[in-house]
Amino acid sequence: MDPIRPAASISPVSTSPILPLRPVTDGTRSDTQTSRTLDPAVSLDVKPEAAEAKLPDSERRAYVRDADSQSLVFRVTDSQTGEVVMQIPDEIVLKARVYAREAYVPTGERVAKTA
Repeated sequence: MDPIRPAASISPVSTSPILPLRPVTDGTRSDTQTSRTLDPAVSLDVKPEAAEAKLPDSERRAYVRDADSQSLVFRVTDSQTGEVVMQIPDEIVLKARVYAREAYVPTGERVAKTA
């Protein structure tokens, strides 16, 4: 094993100042190109009491076992329409698992590991 060596120093590629792609303004102009509105701030409450908050009545979350693939599936459904809003794993993954299980034919032969 080679000994650890210090890294060779690398000289900077360019010493010229980096210029912005767009002109920098101080915010006093009212052009539509330079004025930006920020999205509202996002906050997350991490207190233990916040975990007990109720979900909206419009969604129902549950773990179910898929009968064909025998896999555990997480589903978010709309409680009014019964439509699946989100599912993990996706339906395609479940079908692939069923196909792989049905296509597997055990031969009963053991394979010797070679060095």
